Amino acid sequence: MQNPRYVTADHGSICLDLPDGTLRVVDRDGPTDLFARAEAGAFGPVAAFDATLEVTAVPGRTVSRLQAKAALLQMGLLDQVDALVGNLDQMTRLAWAEATSFRRDSPLLNALVTHVLWPDGAPLTGADLDALFDLAETIEV
Repeated sequence: MQNPRYVTADHGSICLDLPDGTLRVVDRDGPTDLFARAEAGAFGPVAAFDATLEVTAVPGRTVSRLQAKAALLQMGLLDQVDALVGNLDQMTRLAWAEATSFRRDSPLLNALVTHVLWPDGAPLTGADLDALFDLAETIEV
């Protein structure tokens, strides 16, 4: 594990790069000691939280799985996100495949957004993620 970085403003979650190219998000209150080990520097210094990804929406903002994936499809991002998730750990793949809803304040979602690019190559920002949630909320199912 390497490249630890805080993915929430309260420093409650850390994202780690795994040797196989996958990501792992660990929470302060998680079931393992990985968060404490990462924060203590076992995997290198923990990078500061990137404020451009800060959650600006109301915490707990949620859209259905279909709404989320339809918004990604409409914006030309679904195939890229599916491919990205396909290279992540089994728990993340399971969550992506089986979740019935997606929360805007999810540490995993906020960690993933740092690896997604718009079709023109520009990186997604926290504001872009808010806009995707805005779009998803307009999709009626």
